[in-house]
Parts: sequence; structure tokens; C-alpha cells
Amino acid sequence: MMRKNIVIGFIIVLVAFLFISLRFTYIQIFKADSLQKEVVEQRVKKIKELPARGNIVDINDKTLAMSLNVKDIAVYPNIISKEETRVNLSKYLSKELDLKYEDVYKLISQKDKKGKRPQWVRIAKRVYPETANGIKNSKYTQLIEISGSPKRYYPNGTLASSILGFVNHESLPGGGLELSLNHYLSGVSGYKIAEFDHMNKEIPIGLQTISKPIAGQQVRLTIDSYIQYTLEKTLKNAVTELKPKGIHALVMEPATGRILGMASYPTFDPNNYEEFDPAHINTNAASYVFEPGSTFKPVYLGMALESGAINGDSRFYDGGTINVNGSTLKNWNSAGIGNASIEDIVVASSNVGMVKVSQALTSKQIVDGLKRSGYGSRTGIELPNEEIGLFPTVKQLNDDPIMKATIAFGQGISVTPLQMVTSFSELINGGYAVKPTIIDKVTDEKNHTKYQWEMNKGEQIYSDETVKIMKEALKANMVRGSGKALQIEGYDGGGKTGSAWKVENGRYKDGAIIGTFMGFLPYDDPKYVMLAVVDEPTGVEFGSQSGGPVFKAAMTEIMRYMNEERTAVKDGEKQKSEEVKIKNYKMEYYEEASNDIKAKFKNNVTVEKEGKGNIIVDQRYRYENGKLKVFLKTSKIKNDDNVVIPNFVGKTKEEIAEILEGEELPVEIMGDGKATYQS
Repeated sequence: MMRKNIVIGFIIVLVAFLFISLRFTYIQIFKADSLQKEVVEQRVKKIKELPARGNIVDINDKTLAMSLNVKDIAVYPNIISKEETRVNLSKYLSKELDLKYEDVYKLISQKDKKGKRPQWVRIAKRVYPETANGIKNSKYTQLIEISGSPKRYYPNGTLASSILGFVNHESLPGGGLELSLNHYLSGVSGYKIAEFDHMNKEIPIGLQTISKPIAGQQVRLTIDSYIQYTLEKTLKNAVTELKPKGIHALVMEPATGRILGMASYPTFDPNNYEEFDPAHINTNAASYVFEPGSTFKPVYLGMALESGAINGDSRFYDGGTINVNGSTLKNWNSAGIGNASIEDIVVASSNVGMVKVSQALTSKQIVDGLKRSGYGSRTGIELPNEEIGLFPTVKQLNDDPIMKATIAFGQGISVTPLQMVTSFSELINGGYAVKPTIIDKVTDEKNHTKYQWEMNKGEQIYSDETVKIMKEALKANMVRGSGKALQIEGYDGGGKTGSAWKVENGRYKDGAIIGTFMGFLPYDDPKYVMLAVVDEPTGVEFGSQSGGPVFKAAMTEIMRYMNEERTAVKDGEKQKSEEVKIKNYKMEYYEEASNDIKAKFKNNVTVEKEGKGNIIVDQRYRYENGKLKVFLKTSKIKNDDNVVIPNFVGKTKEEIAEILEGEELPVEIMGDGKATYQS
């Protein structure tokens, strides 16, 4: 009996051994790959590290767009074995991150089609470091991944937003220069492949392959923040008064094509882009298309002069109306001006005179001349959504005498404000072609130059004689024509108003106009060209009442800010300007700015503080009793939900620490000495 039991036991042990051996063989041969894969999935993780996006700064290195060092919070669901842990972790994270418990639990508890929980799932993005640090120090730290995730921040809010565009919550550009210059700004992501133990702690000698992220490059614009601010403030005031559907304005250096300011309304705040109409985000002076009206006349006349069809001595009879192919075209007031010169046509804004100029040209001369002036093609500016406009063909002009007539006074052709300013600049800068640009320089994180704008003088497309004739006509318009009330005190220049019926759905809209004004300063050596376009102003009929006041208000302040020497003597004034140039102190400290102004200008300028903070967020001016008064509006660094990032350049580490004391803002300082750069 005992022998029998021993045999049975032996058989059982043998069978068990054979089963285990077969199972081991099966696992080793047939299941090894899949099991190894599961081990790797649990222990080896690939972590993506986003680079810091490059800053965008203005021509004076004032920050327009920057990246803040915030954090992403993720969880490793595949290493959470207990339901109780999933529930408690979901409750904890929902409280700390201000999220719904149901949403967090759903993310942590999800499974794939095979019933497996994911290796990694993101719970929240762009969490402030202080919140992330609290989570890191919690009892759940072994289940959580905290990684850097740069957040795009626009310290000036809406300023230049129509140019800048925005970066969305997935760190992807959504418009403007953020989109078109993404190849400079985005940088290169880094990757880290690391091995973790069963407690989710990184194994120091485990497999690690590190590819460090490469920061994006800094882009410096040609934009001057204060000129940009002046344009936007002027547009805001015009919106209050005129209640238009939209306004666009831009200022260009006519000799170089460099854009100093480009503003549009409606606008948006790129920090909160999702709260605004998407149509407003991608609308700017390079994408807005309109019929220009009479502001088109100077360029058309310049083209006609260059063709040889007319010359400076040409005269055209204007009886107030003209019949073209059975239709009557007339001047804005139906009044005739008789035998008119080119200057008379500009000053009186004669439609009839322009029709007769157009009739002196062949259709081919018109098309070729306008193409040479840049119409019918993109200017090539660095913005992503530039439009071409609507441009006629030779056949269309031959087949339609009315179109050939009306195009001469800016109806029947559609252009962008940028095309208008570019062609106008070429007409008054000596006749040379310019290529508009908004980019000055691109540098990497080591301050190596990757791109630098250089001045290249274009071909001369207008003769010296044509330039002389047209500049004199535009100056005359400011003296005795529609621009008389729009002159900038102390400066001579030239300009032209325009009013065009608005096209909507292929038809002219009853009672709706687009009012424009385009001018240049100063006369002898033009440094600035500005165009203002007002879409459907309320209660006015002409460009002199809509675009004109925008031009005058903005350029008056710009000439003061740039401290341009006066070129027009009035009432015995000295030729040299007595005005002072106050620098833009935005994002600097009130006490330092106030002391700087007083040291430079003594008793000639007074300073008044507005607000209870220490950081300057706005500045304005007013003359009182012949003395300039500067108002500096201030804000605290942390104000409700907003954070104002001051300018730390030139400060020591100790000074920066003192400024931020008690603010609970994270700061990372690299190097010693004084700050030379911030992002």
C-alpha cells in the first residue's frame, strides 16, 4: 500500500513537473515577445519635452509674445491596481486642479479594446508651478507625471493681436505671425526614454536616451510698440464716435517698406482667443479687401503719366458729368471744374477728369501699369493670409467701357490696405519699388543671428518728373482741397481722401460707404505713410470725416513721439521743434520712470501717477499751460486674474527677488550679474 502511494505521488509530481516545464517552454518560446512587450510598456516610458517657444519682440526689444514655464499633469493608469486608489486619486486631482470628478475618473479608469488600461493619460495642461509642486509632494506622486509645458503669454493683451495671431492650448499656432513664422518660433521637441521600477521611480542606471529640446528662435519685428499703441488707441476712439463695422490702419516707412504699426478693429485678446469671433483673428490690413475710391486716384495718375499717354501739361475738361456707353457718371457733387490740370483733378477729386484720363489709356496700358504698381499680386509680407484683391483683365476692360472708366476713381477694383500703402510709398519715395516687411531680425537662444533684414533699393518705377508732379498735387490737396482740415500742425506733407460705395454680395449696398485717407510726412523727405480705412462709418458720408480724423490724430502723436523736426513754420515759430520725445515706459517701474523723466526734462515736463501699482501699463500726454504733462497708469504685478510681467532687464538677482517678494510667481534665473534677457 505504501509503495502504491509513493508511486502515485511520484506520478503526480512528474505530471506537475511536465506541466510546469511545458508551460515554461510555451512561455519562453511562444509568449516571450508579448510578455516582454508588456513589461516594457509598464517599465519603459517615452516622455516628450516641449521646447520653449521663441519670443516675439518689437523694434525696441519690448516683449510682445513670450512663453511661461507652466506644467502638464498626467497619470499612469496601468500601474494603479486598486479601484479605491483610482477613486481617491480622481477626487484629489479634481479638487487640486478645479476639474469635475467624473471627468478625471473617466480618464483614469478608461480601457482599450483589449481591456487594458493606458500607460499614460493627460489630466490637465498649463498648470501653474505652485499647484504642480503641491501635487508632486502629495502621497500620489508615484502615480503622477509632471512635465514642463510652455504656455504662450501676450503681456500687452490685445496690442498687435491682428499681427501676432495666437498659440492654442495644444501649443499649435492658430494665425498671424505665430503661424507664418512657426518654423522660427516653435523650436524642436525633446524626448526622454526612461525605465521605471514597480513603484514608478526612475531607475538611475535604467535605459535612458535623452534628446534635449531646442528652444525656438526670437523674432524681432519692425513694429514700434508705441506707434502700434497709438494706432490702436486712435481706432478705439474712432469706433466710439463713428460706430463702424471695422477699421484698419497702418504706418510704413516709404523708403524701406518697413511696417511701423498695423492695427485693425474688431480685435481680440490672444490670451483668451477662444472667447472671440474667429473672423476677427485673421483680419488685418493684408487680408481685408475693399474698393478704395478716390485714394486710388494718385496711383492711377502716376501710372498714366509713366505710360506716356498724358503728361504734366495735359488738361481735361470737366463739366461735372460724363456719358460712358449710355450711363452718366458724375463728380461727388455733380459740379464741374472746367479745364482741369492733374493737380486740379486731385484737389477737386474729379471723377470726370479721371474718366478722361482713363479713356486716354489702352486697356493693356492700364493692366500693365497697375501690375507694375503691385496690384493683382501679393506683396509678399510675412503674414499668412494675405489677399490679392480683384483685378481686371485686358479683355474685361475692352468689353466693359464703364469698368474702364470707374476703375480710374477706385470703383470696380478691389485692393488691400497694404497694397495701397505700398504703391503710394513708391509714388512719393522717389519712385522706387519697395517690398513691405514686418520682420527685422531672427536670433537663436545664443543670440546668433539667423536672419537680418537688409535694405535693397528697388527698381525705379516712377520717373523723377512723375514723382514731382504727384507730390505737388498731393500737397496742394492738403492746402486747398479735401485734406485742408487734416494737416498735421508744424509739418507739411501730402494726402488724399476717398469715399467709395461698399460692395456686399456682389452689389453696392445702399447708404454704406468705406471712408479712407492716405497721406505722407514730411514733404521733402517722406518718412511716414499712413492709411486709415473705415468700413461703414455711421453718420458721415466722406473719407475726410472718417479716415481723415484717424490719420490726423494718430500722426500728430507719432510725429511728437518720434521727435521729428518741424518742417512748416507757423506764426513765427522756430523751425526746430520745441517738443520733447518721451520714451515708452510700459512694463517698467513707476518710480524709475518718473525719476528718469524729471532728470532729462527738469521742469519742462510734469509727471502724474494713475493707479495704485508700481508697474506702468499705459501712458498718455496733455499740454497744460504750455507744459507737457505725462500721465503714467500703473498696475500691481498680480491683479485679480491677470499677471503683469515687468521688465527685469538691467536688474540684479537681488533686485528681481525683492520686486517679486510675496507675489508667488515662479522665476528661473540663469547666470550671474544683471539680467540681459527675459522670456
